[in-house]
Amino acid sequence: MLFGIFINYMFEVDRLITAVLINAGIILILYNLYLHIKYREVPSKDERIRKIANTGLAYSWVFTFLIMNLIFWADYFNWFEITVQQVIGIIYFVMLISALLFQQYFKRLGDVE
Repeated sequence: MLFGIFINYMFEVDRLITAVLINAGIILILYNLYLHIKYREVPSKDERIRKIANTGLAYSWVFTFLIMNLIFWADYFNWFEITVQQVIGIIYFVMLISALLFQQYFKRLGDVE
């Protein structure tokens, strides 16, 4: 929101950009205020949940690294043609999906050693 106001006064930009930034800021503030009021009495994350989340993200990082190596070798041996945009898209997809799946897996397991 403040960035939208700042950019409006400092630079010559379209009013639509300023309006979108200010509205997005207001929406984010109201949404966070709503969440704060709704979940006021919910306990914060305990050590077990934090440990599960960190382990899931670590496994996701390793899995994404292996996929990047696979893409490298596939390109090196000319198994298929792939553009930079496709590689970045694959990496983003693998990062997000694997992080969610590993975290869900470890939540079902219960505790991580």
